[in-house]
Amino acid sequence: MRSFRGIALTLCAFLSVGLVATSAGASRDASFAKQWGLAKIGAPEAWAHSTGQGVRVGIVDTGVDLNHEDLAGRVVESISCVGAAGDPAKCNGSAQDDQGHGTHVAGIIAANRDNDLGIAGVAPNAELVVAKALSAAGAGTEEDINAGIKWVVDHGAKVVNLSLGDPNFVFTSLLGTGMREGIEYAWSKGAVPVLASGNSNLLGLGLGSSNYGSLNALVVGATGHDDQVAEYSSPIGSAKWGILAPGGSGDGNKDHDIFSTFWKSGQPNAYEALAGTSMAAPHVAGAVALLLAEGLTPEQAIERLLSTSDPKVSCDSCRGRLDLARASAQDRTAAKEPETAQ
Repeated sequence: MRSFRGIALTLCAFLSVGLVATSAGASRDASFAKQWGLAKIGAPEAWAHSTGQGVRVGIVDTGVDLNHEDLAGRVVESISCVGAAGDPAKCNGSAQDDQGHGTHVAGIIAANRDNDLGIAGVAPNAELVVAKALSAAGAGTEEDINAGIKWVVDHGAKVVNLSLGDPNFVFTSLLGTGMREGIEYAWSKGAVPVLASGNSNLLGLGLGSSNYGSLNALVVGATGHDDQVAEYSSPIGSAKWGILAPGGSGDGNKDHDIFSTFWKSGQPNAYEALAGTSMAAPHVAGAVALLLAEGLTPEQAIERLLSTSDPKVSCDSCRGRLDLARASAQDRTAAKEPETAQ
């Protein structure tokens, strides 16, 4: 069993908290002005069309703070898959976060909007289905992660956020990710996997994070506050579907990272600013949820996001940076009727 270390330690190495001005004004949440990423992708404009109502988004991570004020009512099902050894039937116990990373991801996706608290998520009315697969140290196994993916999909997730990365960069680049089993299971069941590209742009060699060519997942690289690819962001490589999204600059400036909900021992209702492709992926997961709620199929939602991405912000093998305002405003006559949430 190959050891797997989560992004919680490898991608979220840059921690900061601070205030940054933004032109977005579509929410009365106390810290909305800190969310420059939402303005970059045009989330407030997209909310006129969809807020992700009824779409379940799976999070496989360190868990989520189940008592956080800004996630109240958003987590509809949760469990721990730590020690499940690849079998979702063996998932058992609490998904309470004890590291912070998963709570940060959850807030980016679906923090409550207009509750006068904290922040707003990209899809503020989406439902979260959470599988804890990483420990308090941010470590886990590929088997537990695959069990977590299967569990959230079996419990109705139509999008699965995977802000996770493999520590053995060179090995994975050549042979592919051990998460393939879970990712392909999700896709076969009609769910869209969203995978962080990683923070391992080693020596600037331009190697892709993994052998992603045939993997049915949206692979997400990170942009910084300057709307350019962040230096730490691993190349998307041969990904079938690649896109960029705000992940924070990671340059030491506390205003340039992604502000979201967080878990800290002894500090209820915490918030934190982090940088990494871990933060970029949930922006895309939330965007997919908005389009699915409008009635698009998984294939239509992916193509819509790719075809409307901003080409002025380009990467090695993707069309550009997520532009949710443009994606949501595009003619939706080809979409089917919205599905009933499971």
